[in-house]
Amino acid sequence: MRREDIRDLTRATPFQPFRVFLTTGETFDIHHPDMIMATLGTAHIAVPSPSGPPDAAERVKIVSLVHIQKIEFLPAAPSSQPGANGPPGPT
Repeated sequence: MRREDIRDLTRATPFQPFRVFLTTGETFDIHHPDMIMATLGTAHIAVPSPSGPPDAAERVKIVSLVHIQKIEFLPAAPSSQPGANGPPGPT
């Protein structure tokens, strides 16, 4: 994944929420453009608290851009998919 691709997604008007898939199986739902920032070689992803609002960060996960496998757009409402914003859920 290129940092320009992430920047294009966060600067789009209107912003459309998206899910980031990592090679580790983790997924991160991005509901606000300030929840992800791309730099040289890394992405800083805001991870919300499970009990808090989906657009407020509890911590930040820093991942290498080479580990971003794909990105998919989400519906406007927050996702309730198990494993979102962290390790994959049980199968």
